[in-house]
Amino acid sequence: MLLKRKFSWLWLLLNILTGGISTLFLGALLDVYDKDGWYTKWYYWVLGLLFGFLPAFIMLFILIIQITTKVCIKLEVPGEELYSLPYPWLLGIIIPFVGWAAFVILLFYLNLWYFIKLLQGKGEKYI
Repeated sequence: MLLKRKFSWLWLLLNILTGGISTLFLGALLDVYDKDGWYTKWYYWVLGLLFGFLPAFIMLFILIIQITTKVCIKLEVPGEELYSLPYPWLLGIIIPFVGWAAFVILLFYLNLWYFIKLLQGKGEKYI
C-alpha cells in the first residue's frame, strides 16, 4: 500500500526527517533483506555497542547505505554498475575532501532517484 505513487511524497518527507533511516523500512517493503546477511547476526550489534556507540553508529550507517543501494537496484535506478560496487563507497570514505564530497553526492543521488522512481510508479509492482 505504501509503495503506491501517491505515497512517494511521504517517503521523501520520511527520508528527510529521519536522515535516511526510513529507507530501512522501504527495504523491508521491497523485500531486499538477505536472511544470511551480516546485519541479521545479533552478536555483531552487541559487539558494536560494547565497543561504544561509534562502531554501532558506523554499522548502522553501512546498513543504511547497503539497503539504499539494494532498494535502488530493485527500483531500477540508473547507474547500477557504479553504485552497487563497494569501491566507489570505499574511495569516497578514504580520500579526503574530494572523496567525501563524491560520497555525499552519490548518497544524495541514490536518495533522490529512488524517490523519483517511486513517483514514477516503479514501486507499485511490488505491492
